[in-house]
Amino acid sequence: MANLQTNEKKRYFIPLELTTETIITEPYKDCEVRWSKIGCRMVRTILIPATEEQYRAYMRPLWREDKRQQRHGDAEVSADKLRNKFELEPECDFDLEKIVLEKEFLIALRRELAALQDIDRTILTMIADGFSEAAVGESVGLSQKAVNKRKHKLYVLLQDRLKDYR
Repeated sequence: MANLQTNEKKRYFIPLELTTETIITEPYKDCEVRWSKIGCRMVRTILIPATEEQYRAYMRPLWREDKRQQRHGDAEVSADKLRNKFELEPECDFDLEKIVLEKEFLIALRRELAALQDIDRTILTMIADGFSEAAVGESVGLSQKAVNKRKHKLYVLLQDRLKDYR
């Protein structure tokens, strides 16, 4: 298949979310309303023509957030989800066995973390505090890739050592 090249310049559009407070000016009153993804949400939008620089400046933070969520996946739970989870659980549900098992798990986890090398504890602590792998690498004197590999090896090691508590 031959690679087809066109002389048309690529057009860029910024999605504008339509809410009750959105004010649409005259040139955009007849624009088609469509569903678009802004960040992780599907919302009703109209597409506003923009230059490539405007488009990239607008979309860069959204791309960054999507990438962060891809990297961290479901491991991170938002405060809203936690609040909803606790609101849905009955208040009188008290399971002593579950509480004791969780305490035993935390004791075992602390024991395993104490047995790690200082650099490994530093890596896990900084990752848990929200530092990027690059920032952790600068702090401990490793590359971002080395921090990534070491972090994943630590997760596997801890999962293996604590599998009896799951």
